[in-house]
Amino acid sequence: MFNFCTLFDHNYLSRGLVMYESLKAHCSEEFTLYILTTDDIAFKWLCENPHENIIVNSLADIKDAYPVLTRLEQERTRTEFNWTLSSFSIQFFLKTYNLPSMTYLDADLCFYSDPKILFEELKGESVIITPHNYTPCYDQSATSGRYCVQFMYFKNDEAGNKVLEWWRNACEECCSGTPIDGKFGDQKYLDDWLSRFPGLIHEEKHMGCGIAPWNVQQFDFEKNGNGINLINKITKQKTPLVFFHFHGTREYLAKNGKLIWNLNGYELSDFVKENLYRPYITKLEKLFSSVPERNIAPLKGCLPKKLTLPRLIYKTLKRSAKKLIKAFLFVKTAKEIKKEFDENQMSNLLTL
Repeated sequence: MFNFCTLFDHNYLSRGLVMYESLKAHCSEEFTLYILTTDDIAFKWLCENPHENIIVNSLADIKDAYPVLTRLEQERTRTEFNWTLSSFSIQFFLKTYNLPSMTYLDADLCFYSDPKILFEELKGESVIITPHNYTPCYDQSATSGRYCVQFMYFKNDEAGNKVLEWWRNACEECCSGTPIDGKFGDQKYLDDWLSRFPGLIHEEKHMGCGIAPWNVQQFDFEKNGNGINLINKITKQKTPLVFFHFHGTREYLAKNGKLIWNLNGYELSDFVKENLYRPYITKLEKLFSSVPERNIAPLKGCLPKKLTLPRLIYKTLKRSAKKLIKAFLFVKTAKEIKKEFDENQMSNLLTL
């Protein structure tokens, strides 16, 4: 029996439901998905439209358990507060329902094979964390962290609770959306866990775990029945894709009322666009007629911004210090970075 949890508001309700359906399709064991809704619209809809194996709690429920959240909600941006809720929600569900373990999932994940294999690596550890595995040109480890709070497992034992309580306290103290003093949101804290909590933490090794726009360039893909295989371009190792993280995928509204999807500014192959993003977006759009109306920005918001020199420096700095130096020393390299950014933004617009 697996226990998963996630959190979202009504704007991400459709994404959470797509993830839930993908778990139903691929999870070989029984599971329960615990959902913390961060607004009343999502909570009301899920209560009025119950789903098998879903348990819903409201923001008011977790505030009752942790009164400090009322103050933190006022002091922090919406994004910072949602990041704060990650650690709180995991502990809330473990305690409220007296569960043996809990695995946190970002709402914009989609599973393509059985997640059971991700837990089989455990050899007595009480926590699982997943690395970003950045493609070098997109490496943001220095600012965003080495690990991604997208798939995290905590066992409800002394060791797991020790780590979770430390993380929750740290997020209560600071969960800044701006990198500061070696901290960033909820996930930069994970950087030193292997040394801070020796023997308690397992770093997930499965190649098909945590595939995302910032690392997808390292792999070739092929269809495998109802699933997808990925092949490491260097080692040629092949393995099933377990889940993909559709980070940054956002819909915009054109003047004619049609939805335009901006996938992100990362390099994406045609296979990835057509066999991962297009089916995912199709599922989202099918749900849009039945879930509450979302806040959708106009199309102009997804068009690439003019890449001025300050913005160029910002983009190259995020990618790596090495590329930043090259951008200053070689005009051609700077132009190539600008061209790549603009081309990726335009080529990653998708409509059904």
